[in-house]
Amino acid sequence: MSLIWMDAPTIQIGSSDLQNVINFIFSHEPTLKEFGAIKIQLSSECTLALKKRKIPPPCTSTQKLTKVGKDELIYTVQKNEDENIYDKQRSTIMNEKTFWSSLSGSVSKCHRSSVSILPKKTFFYEKWSRQYFSIHCVPKQSLLQLGGTKITKQFTPCLSRAHGPGAVFPLSSAQQRLSLLVYHHQGGPRHWYIIPAYEREALRKILQRQSFSNCLEHEELLIDPMVLDKHHIRYHRLAQYPNEFVVLSAGAIAQSFTEDASWSESIPFALPSWIEDGHANARDSSCQCNINLFSLPTPIDISLFTYELIQKYIKKCLNIIDDDHTSITGG
Repeated sequence: MSLIWMDAPTIQIGSSDLQNVINFIFSHEPTLKEFGAIKIQLSSECTLALKKRKIPPPCTSTQKLTKVGKDELIYTVQKNEDENIYDKQRSTIMNEKTFWSSLSGSVSKCHRSSVSILPKKTFFYEKWSRQYFSIHCVPKQSLLQLGGTKITKQFTPCLSRAHGPGAVFPLSSAQQRLSLLVYHHQGGPRHWYIIPAYEREALRKILQRQSFSNCLEHEELLIDPMVLDKHHIRYHRLAQYPNEFVVLSAGAIAQSFTEDASWSESIPFALPSWIEDGHANARDSSCQCNINLFSLPTPIDISLFTYELIQKYIKKCLNIIDDDHTSITGG
C-alpha cells in the first residue's frame, strides 16, 4: 500500500447514537482529524425522516474541465449555467481508473460534466419525530448552537444532483473551514479524495511553484491523485454509497466524482476544535477567485465562542461514547 494514501475509516452507527450524531462524531474526532474524513454506515435499525417526493433540479450547471500545465495532471473547472450539455462519452466510466484515464487521455483536452446544486433544498423533513434522524438537527447539536438561532438558522441543507457518470465536485473546503456532513440519498457511488487540514499548506506551495493562482477553497481545480503521490501529499480515499454519511473534518479539502447519476445532501457544523485549532479565523491569502461578495455567506462572529462557553458546551453536550458500542473497519 502506498505510504501517501490509504482509505479513510468506516464507522458503524446505531440508532441511539444517530439521535446525537455530533456527540458520536466528536468521540471519533482523533481519527477524523488524522484522515480528514470518515465514512459512517447506518445499522439496520436506523430510521431517517425522509420525504417521499424528490425535488427536480431547476437548472443544470455544465462544468468544463480543461487540463492546465504541461507536466502535471491538474484541471481547471469552469461553470456555465446557460449551457445544458452532457458529455455522453462519460457513459463508459466504471471506476476510478477509467475516470482519470478518460481525463488524461483526452485528445481535445476538454471534458464536460453536468451537476445541479440546490441550496436550501432538502429531502429531510424539518419537523420530525425524535426516533427519526433529520439533517436539520446537525448545526443545532454542534458548537454553532452557542451563537443562538441567529447563527444556526444560516446553515441549511444543500442538495447536489449528479446527472450522470463522471460528474465532478471540484476541490473545495466548507464555508469558513467548518466540518461538513454529506448524506448519499440514491444513485451510483461517489468517489472522494480528502486532503487533511495539515497538508493544506504543502499543497498550496506546490501549486504556487507550478504558477497556479487558483485557491483551494472555491471549486476551481481538480487534481489527479498521481500529482499528490508525486509530491508526497498525504490524502485519503472513500467510496460513498447510498444510505451512507461522509464527514469532512474542519479545514479539510476534498474533491469527488460520481460513477453514475446520484443525489446527495450536505450541511456544515462545528466541533470545539474548529475554534481551538484556529480554523474559524483562518484566511487563504492566495485566493484570487472572482466571486461576487454579495453571494458569499456572512462570516461567523467567532467572538461569540468564548473559552468558558465552549467548555460548558463540551460538558453538557459532548459525552464521550464508549468504544464498545462502535466498530471501525478499513474502508
